[in-house]
Formats: sequence, C-alpha cells, structure tokens
Amino acid sequence: MKLRAERAEFADAVSWATRTVGARVTLPALSGILLEAVDGRLVCRATDLEVSAESSIPVQIDRPGTVLLPGRLLSQLVARFPDAPVQLDGDGDRVEITCGRATFKVRGMQAEDFPSLASPAEGATQGTIKADAFSRLVGQVARAASSDEGRPVLTGVQLEAAEGRLTAAATDSYRLAVRSVPFEEAVEGSALVPARSLQEAAKGAAEAGGAVTVVLEEGQVSFLFGDRRLTTKLIEGSFPNYRALLPDAHETSVVVDRTALADALQRVAIVAMGQANTPLVLTFDDGSIDLQATNQEMGDAAESVPAEVDGEGLSIAFNPTYLLSGLEATGTDSVRIELRDGLKPAVLKPHAADGDVDDLTYLLMPMRVS
Repeated sequence: MKLRAERAEFADAVSWATRTVGARVTLPALSGILLEAVDGRLVCRATDLEVSAESSIPVQIDRPGTVLLPGRLLSQLVARFPDAPVQLDGDGDRVEITCGRATFKVRGMQAEDFPSLASPAEGATQGTIKADAFSRLVGQVARAASSDEGRPVLTGVQLEAAEGRLTAAATDSYRLAVRSVPFEEAVEGSALVPARSLQEAAKGAAEAGGAVTVVLEEGQVSFLFGDRRLTTKLIEGSFPNYRALLPDAHETSVVVDRTALADALQRVAIVAMGQANTPLVLTFDDGSIDLQATNQEMGDAAESVPAEVDGEGLSIAFNPTYLLSGLEATGTDSVRIELRDGLKPAVLKPHAADGDVDDLTYLLMPMRVS
C-alpha cells in the first residue's frame, strides 16, 4: 500500500472507526483498524463484533493494498499530526506513516484475521431523518435505558417506524422515555437497538449533519451518514409493552420553570449524597413546589419553587437523579408535570406557551417513603 491523504480527512476517518475498537478483546485483530486503499478511496473499518464502523475518504493511491494497524495507537498518532498531508507506505508487516517532518514506522497486524463486516443488503427497509432531529431524539430517550447487563432487553432502545414517523422508547423499569419524529422517507419496521450503539450513531449524526439513513434489517440496523456507516447487532427478546404504562388521565397538572426546578433539586439533593436511594419529596400546593430531602447522617434540606398548580395538592417522592435527567431531557424553558396521586407514576413533558414542543413523554415511578 502506498497513498497520500489530506490530514483532516484521514484523522476524521480514523477517529470514526476507532469508536468501535474494543479495549478488551479476545481476538487481537479486533483492536485494529483495517485500511483498504482501492479505486481512489481509503476505507477504514473497525468492529468489536457487536458494532462495526466504516468510513471512506478520497486519496491519491500509488499502490493499492490492505493493512491492519493498531487502532488506539493510530488514533493517538493522527490526533497529534501537524497540518500537512499524510503518506502511508508499506505492507502488512510494517507501515511507514509520514506527516510533515514526522515519520512513524508502525508494525502491522494480520489483516486476514480481521472479520468481514456485515453491510446493508440491497433492497433493505430504509428511511431518512434529519441528523439534528435524530441526535436530539436519541439524547432524550436513550438516557432511560438500563445499564444492567443482567436484563439485556432493557439496555436497548426500541425503534418503531410506522405511519411516517420513527418512535423511540427506553426504560429501566424505574422510568420510561418515549418520543417520535417524522421520517422524511416513510418506512415500516422495528428494531431493539443497544443504547450504547445508538448513542454512537447520534454522535456521528451530530458531527456529520445533513441527514441520516436508517436501514432496518433482520438482526441488525445500520446508520448511514454520507461516507460513514455504523452497523450494530440487535438485542434479542421482546421489549415491554410500554404503551400500556402510559397514563391516559391525570388529576393535577403543574407548569414550572425548568431551570429553577433543576437548580433547586440539585441543591436539596446534596444532603442525599453518600446515602443510597434517598428520595426527594415534592409537595405540590397552590402556587409552589416544595422540595425536601432528609439524610439521617447529614441533616435536612428544603426549598420552594414558584409554579402553576392546577388540581388537588399532593406529595410524591422521586429518585433525584432520575427526576433531574427527565428535566434535562425536555430542553424547554418550562416543563409540565402531570400527576394522579403520590403512588402512581408522574409524567414530565416539554411545555411552551405556543405549544411548539417535542412530543417527549418521560414517565417516572415514585419512591415509597416510610
């Protein structure tokens, strides 16, 4: 292989592929990035067998070829290259990388050991969505997915494409986040995608801009961003019937300034530090939300925040971390909280006077207070 590439393009391609390079791998080849120079382009590939990333850039090729280089080492070198073209020259055993006055001789790995990556099949179901809308959707919903690998179904985000919309849902059994956005090209299908993979796709969408093509297939889903692609295996199993959990009515409705409530929550929750599962009690009364937390070792804290309360007053306790995450997800200046009583789930929604808000629903289970 012998080629010449622009530094910025080469750095971006390597950085994209490195997202899926495994830190702890049983197969040494999985710690590498496969570089293939052919037909005027350099294709960079990496995988951890669950998620694979691929990026292609135009290059000047003097001698086509394929090499497998250590992923972390290559990404660290490229990140510190001077602003000059990058040249690669070598075979599978050793590759000389030159950038400006800097020269590195990197020992290659066995390219034959690198697994073949699954690519989207021709004719597979696919739809297009704006990159910023996709990134926002994932950021709002994936936070509710579980990190407990003992319940793999809950570590994923359920994607459902139907009636011209893409709906995402995630839950860890303590909270549930649901939101849908319009597909620019309508498709039908569903996929239970690992939350980690989806968050990587969202980062790629935010960086690339434009539009994202979502390709739904049996056993995998791919996200295409121009010359970049991320493909991930799906989680096996059935996602819970989350729609049955969404309340169809509420007794009390509260509108409050999101930042004011979040700031007060963080101050009051300080006393809960160091004591697991310490609840934050919110009392909704005429014109205010009263927050209170008690820690037997550290003391008590209380604060009041002005709010528009419509309905009967009540008290309810929440995990402060989950409540704060829900407030952050809404992203609006004001948030609407819908309640039935102190023992049933509460629902947080974005709120704006003109009604122009995301259709995010963040359901939060209450905590029992002895």
